Amino acid sequence: MTFKFFCWAVLCLTLLLPQICSANLALSEYRLYFDGRTKNNSLMIRNTSDKNLDFKLEITHKDMTEEGALIDVSPKQVEGRSAKDMLRFSPRRGKIAPKGMQAIRMTVRKKAQLPAGEYRAVLRIIASESQNPNSTGISIRPKVAYSVPVIVRHGQLEADSKLINPQLITQNGHPTLTFWQTLTGNRSVYGNFELVNSDNLPVGELTNVAVYTPLSRRKVYITLQEPISGPLTLKYKENALYGGNIELAIPVNIQ
Repeated sequence: MTFKFFCWAVLCLTLLLPQICSANLALSEYRLYFDGRTKNNSLMIRNTSDKNLDFKLEITHKDMTEEGALIDVSPKQVEGRSAKDMLRFSPRRGKIAPKGMQAIRMTVRKKAQLPAGEYRAVLRIIASESQNPNSTGISIRPKVAYSVPVIVRHGQLEADSKLINPQLITQNGHPTLTFWQTLTGNRSVYGNFELVNSDNLPVGELTNVAVYTPLSRRKVYITLQEPISGPLTLKYKENALYGGNIELAIPVNIQ
């Protein structure tokens, strides 16, 4: 094997193995929510592979951009609105046997005189295949990371949202409906979109979309199943499992 071929093989494995590894880790929850009555929550990590899996957990904070990306921010930027310091969880690291599961338990401890509001953090779950103690030479152990939003609400909260300026564009070669979802109030919104035609048949959908404070709007893109024209209706419904009750519908006329 030439050195050039070896480098090419390593590159291919580096690109491919994270996809393989990600398929070996499954979560029971991809969002943790604490309302005024909930102090404890949990999720399960499942190792679907036939090898041991090492994992570690950490709490961080990310803010959302208007395009929906989550970005790192400094503690000073999120002072007064982060849930990081009020969350306790265990275990923080460990090993999961093949086909095994591990429960992650989280508790909220709110400080006295906490102002009403929504406090957020992100639970980072980082996993990789365990090191084989009998292996020799170079060992490639790609890591996979999941970011689980953690929402803590305290006191009387409210939110309002609107869908504005829908337009039809082409994105990655596909017809796509784009629009803004606005946000006012002191809590985030999280829900599902459905685009239906005049016969009330779905022609596009997008699920699990969040708009986090302090954003006032977020750009949303819905890829359509095929080119369409005529009157459409864009519907939105908040997920009631996470304290949502907003329902919206606006007409969309595409020529």
